[in-house]
Amino acid sequence: MSQAMTFDEATDACPAESPESVRYKISERERLTEETGHYWGLKELSVKDADPMKFERFYSRLQSAAIAAREVARFVAASPGGREMGEAVWALATAEGDSIALSEGFVAHSAAFPVAIKFMVDRGYEENPGFHDGDVYVADDGFSCGAPHPGDTYTYVPVVVNGEVIAWACAINHIMEVGAPQAGSWAMFCVDTYMDGFVFPPTRTGENFKQYAWWDEMWKRRTRAGTMNILDDRMRLAGAAMIAHSVHEIVEEYGVEYFKLASREVIEESRRVVMDNIRNWTVPGTYEQVGFRVVKFKGLQKIWERADKDSLIHMHMKTTIDDQGRLFYDMEGSSRWGYHAFNAFPGGVGVAFMLGLSGALGYNTKFTAGGNYAVAGNLPEGSIYNPGTQVASHSNAWAQMLQVTTMCFNSLTRGQFMRGYLEESFAVSAPWDSIQGDGVLADGTPYGYTNFELLGACGHGAYNYRDGEPAVWFIASQLCNMGNSEEFEYLVPPLFHLGRKLQPGYCGHGKYRAGIGLTTVHWVVEPGQRFSASRAGSSCSFMTEVAQGMMGGYPSPGAAVTIAQGTNLSELIKTGETPTTFQEVNEFAASGKLKVDNLSVWKSDAPDHSLEQDDLWSQIAGTGGGWGDPLERDPEAVLDDADRNQVPSEFSEGIYGVVLERNGSGYV
Repeated sequence: MSQAMTFDEATDACPAESPESVRYKISERERLTEETGHYWGLKELSVKDADPMKFERFYSRLQSAAIAAREVARFVAASPGGREMGEAVWALATAEGDSIALSEGFVAHSAAFPVAIKFMVDRGYEENPGFHDGDVYVADDGFSCGAPHPGDTYTYVPVVVNGEVIAWACAINHIMEVGAPQAGSWAMFCVDTYMDGFVFPPTRTGENFKQYAWWDEMWKRRTRAGTMNILDDRMRLAGAAMIAHSVHEIVEEYGVEYFKLASREVIEESRRVVMDNIRNWTVPGTYEQVGFRVVKFKGLQKIWERADKDSLIHMHMKTTIDDQGRLFYDMEGSSRWGYHAFNAFPGGVGVAFMLGLSGALGYNTKFTAGGNYAVAGNLPEGSIYNPGTQVASHSNAWAQMLQVTTMCFNSLTRGQFMRGYLEESFAVSAPWDSIQGDGVLADGTPYGYTNFELLGACGHGAYNYRDGEPAVWFIASQLCNMGNSEEFEYLVPPLFHLGRKLQPGYCGHGKYRAGIGLTTVHWVVEPGQRFSASRAGSSCSFMTEVAQGMMGGYPSPGAAVTIAQGTNLSELIKTGETPTTFQEVNEFAASGKLKVDNLSVWKSDAPDHSLEQDDLWSQIAGTGGGWGDPLERDPEAVLDDADRNQVPSEFSEGIYGVVLERNGSGYV
């Protein structure tokens, strides 16, 4: 594998390595795992075999601690995004950073934990300032902690017994605003890392389970949503503290040696199960896929000449499955890194690949870091996935990295299809979208925001035997939730929903179609002194996001934004005829019903727009691909879709070759 990233040796590192040190444990884990092919060299699960019931009780305690942390912490303090969405996870990890137990949510983000722990050890944190029970570390820098992008913020609390770090209580959530020049949590138009926002390596921000006072001031001064980010910071720490206290109780009951040995066996056991799943559910071989992502920077600014260009990011992946149940992904042939916001670092790519693995194969096992040890890869240095320089921006690595997840997931679902597991085989796609920005209230209060609603509830891709469902899944989390409208309306005072619903016909078509995707129409009301919005997302309707190959259906149509500025909406409200979908906004404007001074439709990334009273911001996003030739679709299914207004009747002949005629209130 090409070297992912190197760090300078810490000048104050202690040369004597105690077996209790984290440095020694990382070294031994790497050596024994590489030499034997088993996690920590565990060829036998002796602790489990000696007393299986005790082993399972032990694990259930760990898992319960992680789940309880999530269920309690998000009601202690949290932003609406932290409380409402699946954009968070709490976990217990070994001293080396390998996850043992996780809550629901962002489970694949656990792949980044070892990156941060190793960075801290390599940089001498273990000696200066040292790891103490209840210390609090926070990080969001992809280069040093493996965060996919700066909006994903991690908290780490060491669990120390008799001077030895035996575990880490960890938490991560997607915060509301990162403090970049472009407001929001995914800055789309960054040139380099110095425009990524409030980016920091693992930093000790507190002790004794309490943050330092200065840390709150950093959130207030360096981000536009200081209050919301402080709430999320409290949320992460509250859950991590609960996990840490639970670990001390478990160690008191089971003993520290049992805790360490059993934790390693939990990971080794799950590694074996994941590899069994790969052997039993897929077909060995090489699965090759490509994806694309457009970068439309030309003409947006004249300050950074090196970034004033349009480009096309090419993502190329070869996934090889061997007869032992191991995965090897090779990104050779992908684009070089560039002066744009869509680069990624190796730790984040590990998270992206783990998303696909967990979604396809992580069901019948204790979900731990074990799955990571069934995976290896090649990230060529200098590529978009391993820039080889910490200058590269990664403020929206997800804009192209979810295609890594999609390609991994599709490789596995194709393997399952070839083995006959039809119920597990579907056309995976993930065109998420979001509105973000900032403003100043009438009283002079500044704020920043991100609305995650089109991130958390996508239409499921078509199965090979039935249609997908609408608004039921998201590729990055098991907790699919678009959040309550009221929560986001008080988070962003000027934005009110005129519509938040399914957009008829918006899906990947095929013999079986994807679940219908979502559309929202935001109405700007009392914008205060200033209000702005921009678009953040992965794929664009400018072009398809990933080639789905053998599935044979239409790909996902991607995401788009329509912005209507200077409208007569107040008049339409009086008549009750307001647009409620993306399509209606465009149709109302085309017919003249909605009078608009400036209507812009963005099939790529919409930059910052200043919005006034009665302006409209409408988006469409979140559906999967189709499966099979649309001409093979059952005409009765086409008729049913038209009758239920799931797919417009105009689509029936052009896409499906089925002629429908109006018959009263329905079609024949």
